Amino acid sequence: MKKALKIILGLCVIALLGAVGLVGTDLLLAQSEDAQEGGGESREATRVGVVSPETRDIDDAVSVIGSLMPVRAVDLVPYATGRVTEVAVISGQQVAEGDLIVQLDDSAPRAALAEAEATLSETRQELARIEELNDRNTAAEASLEEARAAFVRAQAAVEAARADIEDRRVTAPFAGTVGLVDIEEGAFLDTSSPVARLVDLSSVELDAALPEQYFDRVRPGLSVSITVPAYPDERFEGEVAVRAPEIDPASRTFPVRAVFENDARRLAGGMFADARLVFGTYEGLAIADDAIISEGLTTYVYTVTDGTAQRTDVVAGASLGALTEVEGLDAGAQVVVTGWDQLSDGAPVEIDETVPREALE
Repeated sequence: MKKALKIILGLCVIALLGAVGLVGTDLLLAQSEDAQEGGGESREATRVGVVSPETRDIDDAVSVIGSLMPVRAVDLVPYATGRVTEVAVISGQQVAEGDLIVQLDDSAPRAALAEAEATLSETRQELARIEELNDRNTAAEASLEEARAAFVRAQAAVEAARADIEDRRVTAPFAGTVGLVDIEEGAFLDTSSPVARLVDLSSVELDAALPEQYFDRVRPGLSVSITVPAYPDERFEGEVAVRAPEIDPASRTFPVRAVFENDARRLAGGMFADARLVFGTYEGLAIADDAIISEGLTTYVYTVTDGTAQRTDVVAGASLGALTEVEGLDAGAQVVVTGWDQLSDGAPVEIDETVPREALE
């Protein structure tokens, strides 16, 4: 009897545990379904604005940097030693070729010139007298040769005195602008003393180094444009004047010199310049800058296909104002320009048709 009672109690316990297990399983299934339903809610479509790539004419160009140089510049120094008697210019003055910059004391060479001219006059008269006697056969040939030699020496002395006087004048070798003048009358100068710097800014030059792959494409006359920090919103036009005939084997680049007219004197030597050499134009696709996403070395956009966002890698090219040239897109692609910061690859999207596409470009 007791044994039967134990068996009945055991069966009741097993049945109770089975019921509890069924209830737990139902709860787990219900939680799983709730989780799936919750996951579906997190994939709600994101509203985005889209644009399509535009076809644009794009410059086939290369960009380089360099510094501008005046077409001519020279540090003026005297050819002789002496005391300054006149400073004929001020800093920043425009001068013509041959204008006086500084005058040194020339009293000594002028005295020497006067003496040399007197000697020349005497030797000229003496030579004429001996030549007359020689015509009469009353003067020795040796006397005639000596008189001629004395006359030539006197001529040379006059030329030397005149050159010495000219050396006391520091003049402009070309038209240009005088730099800072820091000397005064009475100063003593020698042939190593700087007087001033003279700069010709009628045009400026830019020297730059280009990679060797452009060697065959660069020719004199090729269009070049530059921007400088002083005028960031302007471009100055010029052209290639010289292409070096060889490539530097160390850097694999070759020097190019471009020239820019500078009649208004707005460009100055030493200015930093960002230059573009334009070889031609081609048609390419461009999209709004706001659509392009950069992460490290990767550049991509989100495109929309059948209501789904797709991450699409692109290669960014030339900047075209508010647009950027890109490779890797089709002309008819729908590119996300607003709302992409809430997307991931494969996310559902809804295009916001209430925003005109013109406003997104």
